[in-house]
Amino acid sequence: MEPSVDDLLSFKEFPLIQEGNSTSAQLNIDSPKKVSPVRETESPPEEGAATKSSTFFSFEYYQTFFDVDTMTVVERVVNSIIPKRAPTDYLQLNIGTSPDLYGPIWIVITLIFTIAISGNMASYLQNAGDHHWRYNFHLVSVAATIIVLYTSLMPLAIWALLKWFDRPTDLDESPYTPSLLSLVCLYGYSLAIYIPVSILWTIQISVFQYLLMITGFLPAWGLVCVLLPAIKQSKFSFLIQVAVAGMHLVLALALMLMFFHHSGTAAAVEDSKAAGIHEQVKTTVAAVLAHKNATN
Repeated sequence: MEPSVDDLLSFKEFPLIQEGNSTSAQLNIDSPKKVSPVRETESPPEEGAATKSSTFFSFEYYQTFFDVDTMTVVERVVNSIIPKRAPTDYLQLNIGTSPDLYGPIWIVITLIFTIAISGNMASYLQNAGDHHWRYNFHLVSVAATIIVLYTSLMPLAIWALLKWFDRPTDLDESPYTPSLLSLVCLYGYSLAIYIPVSILWTIQISVFQYLLMITGFLPAWGLVCVLLPAIKQSKFSFLIQVAVAGMHLVLALALMLMFFHHSGTAAAVEDSKAAGIHEQVKTTVAAVLAHKNATN
């Protein structure tokens, strides 16, 4: 006997329906009560906590810093070499939105080995004819120390000045503070000019080497122009600009003098040593001839 409409509406025959389709009835009635609270309250915190705890230590977190195409790297290298080529909002809208470590790391590593190899070539040319000349492997560690300290300490100092020291707050918008990673990226690309310069520094012409030093100093102007929108509201704005340009000049001068330049003082010392040896040889030869004549 089939149940009537009134019986169904009054749920009098509900147990009979449950026997015929127990699984579907059980799911339809229980799922809203048991599944929904878990999805709304328990799952999101667990998933969020797992994502938060594994993000920094996951490979995907660091992979984003190397996800850059060739054209972007080339354009950033060109912008770092040619002053005033980058727009005024270049740091905030280009570097700040997608900083990368691919270009800076390869530039730094290439520059370290280029300086070491070219420095040894310059030393060989300076000591031409000296059969006791040897390759100086310590130039690699010295160059690595100078370059790594420069590309890490300078961005860190600028970032700390902009982040922790007071800047005017009566502006319509809060001043832009670049991230530490953005500054490291910017400084890494600014060293690209020294790769060809360090190769040309092997030419032992003093005037030419100083001209190359000025060429290596040119990216400092580009650095100041790119950093200016971020530092112009700081009370240390002028100090930061002078420090950026001054430290870039110190870097160029230090690289040239330490690895490539054969100073006039050193040349005079070498000449005096050679003259002393020559005099000793002449004295020894004259003594031998005098002794020979005396015995005869």
